[in-house]
Amino acid sequence: MSSAQAAVAGPLDGVTVLEVSSVVMAPFAGRILAQLGARVIKMEPPGGDLLRSAAVPPGQTMSGTVLILNEGKKSIEVDARTEEGRATLRRLIALADVVLTNLLPSRRERFGLDWESVSAVNPAAILCTAQGYGSESDLADRPAYDDTIQAASGLCDVNRLSLGYPAYAPYIMADKVSGMAMVYSLLAALFRRGVDGRGQWVDVPMLDVLADFNAVEQLNDFAFHPPAGPAGWHRTIDPRRRPHECTDGWVCVLPYTDRDWAAFVELVDRPELAADERCATSAARTQNVGLVQDLIADYCRGRSVAEVLAACESRRIPCQEVATLESLTSSPYLRGRGSMTLQQHPTEGAYWSPSPGIRFSGTPGEQVSPTPGLDEHREEIETMLRTENEHG
Repeated sequence: MSSAQAAVAGPLDGVTVLEVSSVVMAPFAGRILAQLGARVIKMEPPGGDLLRSAAVPPGQTMSGTVLILNEGKKSIEVDARTEEGRATLRRLIALADVVLTNLLPSRRERFGLDWESVSAVNPAAILCTAQGYGSESDLADRPAYDDTIQAASGLCDVNRLSLGYPAYAPYIMADKVSGMAMVYSLLAALFRRGVDGRGQWVDVPMLDVLADFNAVEQLNDFAFHPPAGPAGWHRTIDPRRRPHECTDGWVCVLPYTDRDWAAFVELVDRPELAADERCATSAARTQNVGLVQDLIADYCRGRSVAEVLAACESRRIPCQEVATLESLTSSPYLRGRGSMTLQQHPTEGAYWSPSPGIRFSGTPGEQVSPTPGLDEHREEIETMLRTENEHG
C-alpha cells in the first residue's frame, strides 16, 4: 500500500466481515465496522433483508433506514437453505476475519453458523452472535424484538417511574445498544487474536446488555444489599425534568455544577437559593430536581429562546435549543464536520447520510459507499472467493 493510500485507510482496513443478519441490531454493528474501514460483505436471503421491503416511500425502492443502515457494505444473495447456498456460506466464512449474525441458535446450527462449524472452516475467525437471550440459556431460541427486550430489561419500568405508566423508548434502543456491544466485544476478540492467533466465539445477549445499560444508574439506592432505598435515579425520573417552553420554541437549561448553580440563582435573582439546603449542592439538586426544574421553567416562560440562550451562555450555564429531527440536516455544526452529508445514491437519488463524527488522526478513512442493491456485488465477491481459493 502506498503512503497516500495508507493515509486514508480506516483503522479496520484489511479486516473482512461477513454479516449474515437482518433488520437492525447486527446490521447496525456492520455499519459501524464499515465506517471504521472494514470490508463488510452482507449475505442476504432470497428477496433480501426483511427491512428492504419495510416502509418504502412511494417512488423509491429502499426506505431511508435501509439507505443509512447498509452504507459501505457489499451485497450477495445466498439461499442458505440449500446445499449450494451453504457451500457458498462456508467459502465466505473461510474468507472472513469476523462473522456477524443475529440468527437464532437453532437456525445458526442448521446453516453452519454455530461455533463448531465456523471454527472447523476457519479457526482464526471471530464469530459474533447476538439474539434476545444467551445462546447457552434455556431461552436461547425464544424470539425477541426491541420492544420485548425493552420490557424485560427494566427500561419500560424506568419510564413508569417518570411518566406514571410503563412505556417504550420511542426509538430502537435495545437493537442499537446491543449492536454497539457487538462491535466493542468483537474488537476485543480481534485484539486477542493478534496476541495468540486464535479465533473465538463472542455471544451478545440483548437482554443482558440492556439490563446492564439500565442498571448502571437506575438501580441507584437499590444496588446496595440490603437496599438503601428504591430503584430509580432521582435526577432522571422526575417528570419535571424536560425541555422548557419559551415564547418561540423549547430549550434545555442545566445548571449542573455548583458554579453553574451560583450563576443561575444570580440570573433569576434568587440569591437566597445559593445557600438553601435543598439545592445548594449537586447531591441536593439531584434529590430535589423538581424544584430546580420548576425554577428553570419559570425563568423560560415569557422569554424567547434567543434571550434564554444569550443569558445562559454569557454566564457559561449549560444550555441548548431543542432541535427538531429535520433540523439535523441543516445543522451548521454537523454539516461543517461532515457528520451530516448529502450523498447521491445511484437508484434512490440524493439522501442525507449521518455519521458519528469520530476522528482518527492516523487512519481517517474515506466516505463509505452508498447502500448496495440486493446481490449487487455477486460478481466482485465471487472473484474475491476464487482469488482466495487460488492462493490457498
